[in-house]
Amino acid sequence: MEKVAIKTCSNYHVKTIKDILSAGLQDIGFPIGKAKVLIKPNLLLSKTPEKAVTTHPAIIGALAELLKDHSCTVYIGDSPGFESTNKVLSYSGIMTVIEQLELNISHFNHNIIKLSAGLSPYREFLFGDDPENYDVVINVPKLKTHAMMGMTLGVKNTFGFIHAFEKAKWHLRAGQDRLLFASILIDIHNIVKPSLTILDGIIGMDGNGPSSGRPRNLGILGISKNAFILDECVEKLVHLSYPTPITHLAKKHGLLPQYETIDDDMPEIVDFMMPKTMDTDWNIPAFAKRFLKNTFIKKPKIDKKTCKGCAICVKVCPSHALSLKDGKPLFDYQHCIRCYCCQEMCPENAIKV
Repeated sequence: MEKVAIKTCSNYHVKTIKDILSAGLQDIGFPIGKAKVLIKPNLLLSKTPEKAVTTHPAIIGALAELLKDHSCTVYIGDSPGFESTNKVLSYSGIMTVIEQLELNISHFNHNIIKLSAGLSPYREFLFGDDPENYDVVINVPKLKTHAMMGMTLGVKNTFGFIHAFEKAKWHLRAGQDRLLFASILIDIHNIVKPSLTILDGIIGMDGNGPSSGRPRNLGILGISKNAFILDECVEKLVHLSYPTPITHLAKKHGLLPQYETIDDDMPEIVDFMMPKTMDTDWNIPAFAKRFLKNTFIKKPKIDKKTCKGCAICVKVCPSHALSLKDGKPLFDYQHCIRCYCCQEMCPENAIKV
């Protein structure tokens, strides 16, 4: 039977985390041997660690030390939403870890076509790096909410293998159909096939994540060889009243095997706030959304006092529903597909839902 280890951890001390990871890997039966390893963190935006937007550098440092103790060659890689990998690594604090431990960087800037015959109707995906170039891929997401998908955990984190601006194309293809987008994310995850997923939930994020929600002291590390069961386990821990689209599809298509949860005496996680977008329209059929989107489904809106006119939202909008007027973004809601990429990528938290 597969296993998920949920470990309590109240701080980002590297030695403490390293000891917890070592014990957790033994719990789930994951041996470490000499290998070429890619660590794939969440590098969404150039935010400092206390913002809880990116994987904390202490997690990466503890994991990399553990791997190097076993003579592994370690790479760190991801494709941020629109910024350079180096910039996000620097802001996140992970670049310091890379320099101290002499790790390698993968910038995910290649053009690698990967084929899939999975759940979605799509068969080709353009990756920035090839997971088959590594003996082991370790997926290290951040525990956060997500305006479109409810939560961004283990399965969603592997979307980072897609090129930065290729991500917008997938949002455009899925439109408002959350289950279609979930099927795309599942196909990408199954191509990557990470050997291990380690979830950073020591400080997570609830509310309107994944970049402008509320940092929460949750005090957990999740460890599993199977990201689907880890994601479901975390959704239960935060008391979701319904499964996220990814977990819903995983259950439907037999991707959630029976599993054993190995946990410490977990403090109860209460008052975990989901994004407002999930309260109104998650289970509405796609055909109904086309008629209801302008009156019922929540719209992204600009806080003009906070907005600095950087126009990043205009650049990342997959449906070209944003333009600049008098130096401020202006929405065309007839073309807005409610993917919330603008809210996700806004560096000033100036877009509200």
